[in-house]
Amino acid sequence: MDAPELPFEYCALRFLIQWKQREKSLHDQMAGNPSLAEIRSALRYFQVARTFKGLRSDDAAQIVADALRNVDEQSQLSPEDKVTKLASRFKDKFNQFNLSASSKLFWLKHKEPYVIYDSRAVAALRELGCDFPNANYAAYCKCWRDQYSQHKRAISQASSRLREVKAFLPPWHRTETDLATLASQSWFLERVFDTYLWEIGGED
Repeated sequence: MDAPELPFEYCALRFLIQWKQREKSLHDQMAGNPSLAEIRSALRYFQVARTFKGLRSDDAAQIVADALRNVDEQSQLSPEDKVTKLASRFKDKFNQFNLSASSKLFWLKHKEPYVIYDSRAVAALRELGCDFPNANYAAYCKCWRDQYSQHKRAISQASSRLREVKAFLPPWHRTETDLATLASQSWFLERVFDTYLWEIGGED
C-alpha cells in the first residue's frame, strides 16, 4: 500500500512517549485491583470521566469498579461482548451507553485483545472506507482489524526504527534491543495504529 501522509514513524514515537509517560503506570494500576482514585485517574486520562455523573463521590466510582470487575469475571463472554456489556451497565447506572470508556478500561486492564473505541477512530475508519453501524462495537472491531491488517507491516517497520532515536529519549531503556523488544509487541503496534486513527480522525 502507499505510504500514508501521516508517517507511522511519527505515530510510533508519539505512542512510545504516551506509554512511558502515562499509560504504563495506569496499566500497572488497572491490571491489579485498582483503587477508586485509580479508576478516576484512568477515566480522566482518556477524557471520558465527564460522562460519569458524580464520579468524584466514592459511590459512583465504586459502581464503575464493581461493574468492570463483574463483567471481567464472566469468562464465557468474548472481549467484544464484555465491552458491550460493560457499556450497558454504564447505561443502566449513568444513563450513557459508553463504549469508549468501557473499551478503554478493558484495554488499560488487559491490553490485548481489546480494541479501543473512540469517536475520532470511528471517523477515521469511515474515511478509510469502513461501513458499520453507530455504537456497534463488534462491527467496529471487525473494520478496525481489517484496516490494521492492511497496515501492519508498515507499522511494524516504522516502530522498529524507534531504536534510532534512543539517544533523544529519557533513559527508559538500557539498550536499543530493549526498546526494539517493546516496539515489536503486538499490543504496541496496535496502539500505534490507534494513534494514527486518532490523528487523521481529528482533521478538518
